[in-house]
Amino acid sequence: MPDENEMLRENLEAQLERLVQQLSDLEECRSDMADDEYNESKEDTVEQLKEFNDRLSKITAGDMTIHDNLSIMRLATSAAITKAFQTPSIIKMFAKNEPNALKDKRNQIERDMKLGKLSLEIGNRQKLEVLTALRHLGCELTVTDKMFIQEETSKLQNSMASNGFNITDSLNGFDFNMFLKLDDTTT
Repeated sequence: MPDENEMLRENLEAQLERLVQQLSDLEECRSDMADDEYNESKEDTVEQLKEFNDRLSKITAGDMTIHDNLSIMRLATSAAITKAFQTPSIIKMFAKNEPNALKDKRNQIERDMKLGKLSLEIGNRQKLEVLTALRHLGCELTVTDKMFIQEETSKLQNSMASNGFNITDSLNGFDFNMFLKLDDTTT
């Protein structure tokens, strides 16, 4: 049975890897595509992520031995579906439970922002994604990182509210607020 669980986990990781790569490829080729073609392709990929997330929900409900690894994958796919994460490379590192790679990505983002290679808006969004992923992977965050998450989340909530999006909406049990919220143990 453990070998079957390992095979299942590897197959699910491969499928998630393919879907995240598909998102990444779409972003890279966006300028070469018509808007309707891009939107249709992205909608199709998000639909595949939803189906993948549904399968993960069913699997994790029945087998606790692989629950932890699959829960991380499920959280990552839910975040991608709800657009909490918009950066495919960050989704990939989160889903693969790679905290060191995420920390390196945070450093790269901060460096690129200082060098002017990355705008403040995009850099802050990506940094929020990385820090949120690290927090969900159980990594200890600095007080500065926690304050950054709170400030950016507040900005995000205000922005989304003014655009008519209710951040309290949930998708298949995924609570956007809970994903972004700093829990009491981290403040």
